[in-house]
Amino acid sequence: MNLYDAEIEKLKCMLESHNVKKLPLQKEWEMTDKENLILKSEMAYELGGGSNAAVSAIAFTQDEELVPEDAVYLVGDDLCEIKNDISYARITVIRLDSEYIKKHDDNALYASMRATDYVRYHAFPKGYMMRISAVREREPVRVSREAVSQGINFAAVGLGLINAYRKRPEVEAVSIYFVTDQKTDYAFLKNEAHRCEQITDSLNHIFNGLTMDCSTCSSRELCDEIDGLRELHKKQI
Repeated sequence: MNLYDAEIEKLKCMLESHNVKKLPLQKEWEMTDKENLILKSEMAYELGGGSNAAVSAIAFTQDEELVPEDAVYLVGDDLCEIKNDISYARITVIRLDSEYIKKHDDNALYASMRATDYVRYHAFPKGYMMRISAVREREPVRVSREAVSQGINFAAVGLGLINAYRKRPEVEAVSIYFVTDQKTDYAFLKNEAHRCEQITDSLNHIFNGLTMDCSTCSSRELCDEIDGLRELHKKQI
């Protein structure tokens, strides 16, 4: 399953050209059972709020070179260094266990991917309110003043999110890229995030039988561009 690999490579190449830092993973930030409600009066700042960019992308691979191990990367300032509302991005790349996948058919693989994708809606770092909108492809984040005073940082938040994903049996490794550098090309990141969402939407069409006529399918052009999508579609017909 290499449907996302080309987009992952482009994202990694772009981020690695912007002095990306690999953060030490030492301690997980406290996670809560339900979403944190952080009012404007309680927040230190908002990442990606208002007219600022708030890019969110999730992609899957089986390539160990693309995701060699669990890791958190940062381009820009860490959470305790930020003083005001800024543009922001979070790119999550998940390596699925090839041996696990071999034991299941394509439908089971798709179900595993969707279940793994849903983790992002059920992981809640304390004092870090992610307002995820898959429809708008945005993920603004409110960070509370209390969390900043307690030393919240991306390494700890990222490790908490990684551990949430790693509870899934098919997840072998997770790389999370946080971006706060205001010189970053957020338009490029947004475009690549959209491409990843298009691939996921195409898989939804294929495995949910929403459209079986290629001539009328909204994903037709993407199927022509992404190796493997058309083959998956034909197998379901």
